[in-house]
Amino acid sequence: MFYIGIDDTDSTNGMCTTYIAARIASRLSFTEVKELRLIRLNPSVPWKTRGNGAIAIIVKEKREKEIEKIKEIAIEEVEKNAMLEDERTNPGVVFFLGKIPEEFKNFYHLCLHRITTIAFAEKLAKKYNAEVIKYKNGRGIIGALAAIGSELEDYTYELIAYRKKENWGKKRKIAHQSVFEMNEKTFPLTFNNIDPDSKKILITPNTPCPVLFGIRGENPEILKKAFEMLIINEEIERVAIFKTNQATDAHLEEVKNIRDIKEYSSVILEGYVSKKPYVIAGGHVFFEISDGEHSIKCAAFEPTKKFRHVILKLLPGDRIKVFGSVKRKTINLEKIQILNLVKYVEKNPICEKCGRRMESAGKGKGYRCKRCKTFASEKIKEKIDREIEEKFYEVPPMAMRHLTKPLIRMKKGLVA
Repeated sequence: MFYIGIDDTDSTNGMCTTYIAARIASRLSFTEVKELRLIRLNPSVPWKTRGNGAIAIIVKEKREKEIEKIKEIAIEEVEKNAMLEDERTNPGVVFFLGKIPEEFKNFYHLCLHRITTIAFAEKLAKKYNAEVIKYKNGRGIIGALAAIGSELEDYTYELIAYRKKENWGKKRKIAHQSVFEMNEKTFPLTFNNIDPDSKKILITPNTPCPVLFGIRGENPEILKKAFEMLIINEEIERVAIFKTNQATDAHLEEVKNIRDIKEYSSVILEGYVSKKPYVIAGGHVFFEISDGEHSIKCAAFEPTKKFRHVILKLLPGDRIKVFGSVKRKTINLEKIQILNLVKYVEKNPICEKCGRRMESAGKGKGYRCKRCKTFASEKIKEKIDREIEEKFYEVPPMAMRHLTKPLIRMKKGLVA
């Protein structure tokens, strides 16, 4: 197989690397394109454009003349369409012919979980005679090589429709009701089409890029059916289907100890709530989780909406498992699993005579009722009603990361 890896061609002002890949693929009629891959990498990378996605185009080709032609087309499309004028855009292209080395696969996993360097990517590529093309500082070769090495044990697909160039930056013309109807007929085989609470459609981006919409689902067939259900009121330039690691939790690593957590990683951590949740300005909710030796802050930020209400109902002592990305020594929550809820709390004893709550008589001196002069030696345990259950809770679709596995996929037995 011949592999083309591409990354970092877009910017916050426009373009999309998937669009360039779709253009390249459409020009390869003289050969066989086996697969287009959209590979999301570490969501915590500070310099990512938007979703930190890289592209791999897999072609069934080994003839030298045809490979040279494929390279020319790929380079031409990148140079023609990449946002090279943006100082933050640093495209990279990698070409590789042959069986994917284990070190490329390891590099993909490294790029999911850590931050690496341009120099390391270039050295690894050259070790296996992969051809590297850098524009400006060439940071894109990191994602390009990772996409080539991607291993997809769990995977989903995304159908992306692209706009005519004259419509870029204009309002997207899709009948919203048709999106809701499509979702009703295809969910859960398609997912994250809408946000049920806010009633917003999620298949359209908010940037002036070439993408009209993207539908995510379990297989290409359901995506094609979903596409046919939409009422689209503008001309589509092209459509492409990508195999992806989206909605797979591929970025998450289970850690046993908080001391082992690395900045910019994404983790699964089991522990107990050690500090009661609290709200700060802006509506963000924080609490602390402990492994028995160390503790770390967890956050449910304002865009997670109702998810914050669940977090606020946690109590110290609750046993939970948290899932999320780490920045500034804080786990940005994507979902939680409540394993064991505190059922009883200790409270000051009640005076048997007047029915009032006693107060402390001093450290280690028990409790007393000043009014009745009664005494009790220790606190009592009282059963409490909990408004949350021992189960999974997730952020709403509108706040979900590309890589986060929705609970609907986990319920279907698709947990990696």
